[in-house]
Amino acid sequence: MNVVKRVLSGIVAGGIVFAVLYLGTRFRVQWIVGFLMLGVAYPAAVEYLQLMRRLQVPLAAPEFLIWIPVVVFSYVFFDGRYGDAALLFAIAYQVLRYLGSLPHRTGFLQAVAGVFGLLYIPWLLHFFYFIYHSGAVDQPRLGATHALVVLLMVIGYDSGAYFVGSLFGRHRAFPTVSPNKTWEGIAGGFVFAVLGALLGASFSPVWRGFAFWEGFPHILASSFLVGWAVQLGDVFESKLKRAAEVKDSGTFLPGHGGALDRIDGLLFALPVFFYYYHYVLGFL
Repeated sequence: MNVVKRVLSGIVAGGIVFAVLYLGTRFRVQWIVGFLMLGVAYPAAVEYLQLMRRLQVPLAAPEFLIWIPVVVFSYVFFDGRYGDAALLFAIAYQVLRYLGSLPHRTGFLQAVAGVFGLLYIPWLLHFFYFIYHSGAVDQPRLGATHALVVLLMVIGYDSGAYFVGSLFGRHRAFPTVSPNKTWEGIAGGFVFAVLGALLGASFSPVWRGFAFWEGFPHILASSFLVGWAVQLGDVFESKLKRAAEVKDSGTFLPGHGGALDRIDGLLFALPVFFYYYHYVLGFL
């Protein structure tokens, strides 16, 4: 029953994401993706605050959460020109907010948690808009395919790791942090990440010519790097939940846990994908 619920909720969530990508491209309103990003970033930030509270590092919720839409839309509406400036203001505020907190150890941990939360969620997530917007000026469909490829890579890795690990997993990879993760599942995740990338590439003639011909070695290399980034993001969040003594970060999606549970791997994968295809290959 849990698997059925997991699959159905995943299909609904995936349909919403792909619909937003299509509408943004079809009507040339790329900024609509900002609302999609905020729709996962805001509940993920709320869950982050709850985890910090369980770790006895309580943050002032309104003064942290107000910066989530500010940072996200600073990257979206101004094509990234003022996003870093908004992020720096948000970071400075988090430091100043707890400067006078006593005892000093508590104030320091609160400032660190506030700064890290801003880097962990809205800053890492903004790479999704950079990936999506990279082909928006003259080829908006290409930008949407960029986003589709990285999403299907991540979904492919997660799905492959889950199902292969469930069926064939014998050797635990991270027994003290995430005992259900196995090396067999990780291997299956890499295979499905490649398949996800190829599926995404099939939606664009530019990507098809690249992925199914001379660029195939790069598909393999980037899928390997993205897969490890997804796994690292997942294990990191598992460590955070272990420290907070909770199973899931929230109840964002039935069968999938919280919003942070859903995007933990994606957050780490987005900059890896962007830097590989933008700086290494110059493809984006």
